[in-house]
Order: sequence, then structure tokens, then C-alpha cells
Amino acid sequence: MPAAVTPAEEKAGPKQTPGKIYDPQKQCVDDGEFNDELKSGRNPVGDTIVIDTNFLPAGQPVNIGIRTPYVDKLRFFAALEGADGTRDILFRQDVATRRAVASDTLVKKKLLEADQTIVTLTIDNGDAGLWQKADLYLYTCGTLGSPARVSKTNIRLSPYWSSLWICVVCILLAYVWIAFAIRKGDHTLLSFVRTLNPVKVTAGPDGKGSLSKFQILSFSLTVFGLILLLMLQTGVLSDLSATILALLGISGIGATIAKGADAQRTTIAPENRAWLLRKGWLTTIKKDIDTSNACWRDFFTTDGEFDVYRYQSFIFGMVVIFSLIAAGVTQLSTFVIPDTILGIVGLSQAVYIGGKLVTPTNIADVNAAIADLRDREKKFRDAATAKKQGKVADAAEAASLLGQPALDAYRDRAQHVAALFTAETQKTVPATGLDPSFD
Repeated sequence: MPAAVTPAEEKAGPKQTPGKIYDPQKQCVDDGEFNDELKSGRNPVGDTIVIDTNFLPAGQPVNIGIRTPYVDKLRFFAALEGADGTRDILFRQDVATRRAVASDTLVKKKLLEADQTIVTLTIDNGDAGLWQKADLYLYTCGTLGSPARVSKTNIRLSPYWSSLWICVVCILLAYVWIAFAIRKGDHTLLSFVRTLNPVKVTAGPDGKGSLSKFQILSFSLTVFGLILLLMLQTGVLSDLSATILALLGISGIGATIAKGADAQRTTIAPENRAWLLRKGWLTTIKKDIDTSNACWRDFFTTDGEFDVYRYQSFIFGMVVIFSLIAAGVTQLSTFVIPDTILGIVGLSQAVYIGGKLVTPTNIADVNAAIADLRDREKKFRDAATAKKQGKVADAAEAASLLGQPALDAYRDRAQHVAALFTAETQKTVPATGLDPSFD
């Protein structure tokens, strides 16, 4: 019974023996024959190697092409020589050969013809260094123990783990930069750390967590990370599939409409706002949004009540993100979500936004109360002006003309409106703003 062949013996290949016929399926170059069999150029030159990336990723299978017709059972072997002189002959299980078909990327890019040869390599991550250059040799073995043809190209290898860690660090820096950019002027280290909470980063104009903003931030960072990782591994930018564009579009449109819905539901009418500015109830200085009370609960509740549609939108959004990450960088241009799942994501967004539009708000009552108070002020001022038949200086003079009860009635009404205004906006009305204006 023949002795078992160890991986090291298989990698090194058979020792050359004069007059012996060798099997082309076996490795015909060992470590000591690198210069003679591969680098010397004494063997016939093989066909051109084609690669559709600037870097060749290590630590994972990668397809390269060779412009030679595919021959069944013809095995290719591969070897690397780094710029630092290190050499590595790949194990035969790390080199697989197959026929190119029309659906292959190399064929679609017209770098390779269908029925030519694709070689799938798995390069050890230790050979990549930090994006170091290397000579790649592809060769077939003849029946006399030497390479039948040797093809060579110069490439730059990209390390898998270094690329991954750089990508993770860049995503974290991009996120931290957001928190740094929106920090308050009087921030401390503790307050800055608190702003790293994603709920606070994506808070809406009301200071509460915004589900639509959180989703678009999550999708954007995920796609950014995958594109960056692919660029670090291959040196090229990837196209995005229609599904990914649809996801970003659904989230972006949802966030925009939600913001508009919030503004419509919480904005004081322009004429009322102008009157409030003149009265001193509002100031022209826009205060920072207080996000201290923003919490995860805001994502799943509406007016303090659990909102199943918000929850549905959140969980399906997370499923899509996880599936996108699982698909990996190589599927950015082909990533597809079933239409039913994409429909659920879109429907959840539509119901979420619809809920915002139909949810009752007190701002309409505040607008009506302010408009009524403006009308009362005008009537009070017109009555005082008509009584004096001239311009009235202030509320005290108007009271002497119309009587104190008339002024007290206006002030009482103003206090009621001020209470509504403060409850809705959390802004305190100054005492001087409760008197009618005559300027």
C-alpha cells in the first residue's frame, strides 16, 4: 500500500527524475526550482492574464482570467513572488479552474471571451503585506516534469484583515464626526459621549428620536462601509444595485416627508409668528434642540402609545441591513431583495408617515387662539383710538379711555392663550407680553 502524501509534499510536487513521465495534474515546481522553472523564462510563455481590479484581494477566493481556451481537466497552478523577494507556491486546492460563461464579470467587461479560462485563487493573507506588489505566475505542467506554459503579471495584493479593520475604523470615525459636528458650544467630554447615542444623533426637531432619520443613517453607513471595504480590497468603486438605490430612496423620501409632516403639525402660522415676535413671546434667536430626553422608546411609540407600524418599519429595516452585510462587498451591484420584502419596507414607511399626518396636534388650537387674541387686540386698540380720536400711547391710557374691565378682559384672555402657547412650545411668556400693543 503506497504511503500517504502530506500537504507539504503535495505542494512541493514530485522530485524530477531523468526519464520519468510526470502527471500534468500534479505540481511540477518545488520551492527550489522557482528561478529555473518560473522566473528564468526558459519555458514557453503562456497567454495573457486578465484582472478586472487594481488590487487582488487576499484571504478569500478571487477570479482572474487567462486568455486561453478552456480545456477539460487541464489544471493550472499558481505562484507568487513578492517585491521583498518572498516566494509562495499556492496549494493546488487554492487554485481552481473552470470555463468562463457569459454571466461572468470578466466576460461582461469584455476582458475575456466565453469558453476561455477562469482561475479562482485563494491567496494567503500573509502574502499581501500592506498592499505590496507581487509577480503572479500561472502555469500548467507538462508530461516531462516542467511547466508547459508560464503566464506572468504584476499585481498589488490587498490584505483582508487590514482592509476590514480600516473600514471599521473609518465607519466609527464618520459616526463620531457626526456627533462632534452637532455638539453644543458648552459641551463637556461627558456630554459629548452622551451625544454618541444614535437616538440623540438622529433626534428630530422636537428633540425626540426619529425613526426615519435613524434608518437612513443606518442604511447610509452600511452602504458606505461596504463600498469602502470593496475599494480597499480591489481598488475600484462598485456600482450599486437598483435595490440598494431603492432602499436609500425609500429612507430618504420617508425622512423628508416625515420632516415636512412634523413641520406642518408643529409650525405656528406665519402671521401669528410675526405677531409673537413683536410681542416678545418668541425671539429671533433659534435655540438648540434639546435631545436630552430622546430615547429608544421614541422609535416605537406615538404620543406615548406603542406603534406597531413603527416597530414593523424598524425590524424589517434591520433585516435588510443584516442581509446586505451578509451578502458582502462582491454583491453590491447585484444585491436584490424580494419584491414582497421591499414592499413591506415601503408600506411600513408609508403607514409611519401617514400616522404622523393624521395624528392630532394642539398646535392648530394654539394657532386659532393666537389669531383670536390678535383680533381682540386690534378691536381694543381701534376702540381706544376712536375714543381718543388720536394715537393711544399705552395700555394704561387705553384703560382710562375704555375702563379697566376692558383691559382686564383682554389680559385674562391673553393669559389663557399664553398658557396654551407655553404648554405646546415650552417657552415662557413675559408679563409685558400680556398687554395690548399700540405701536
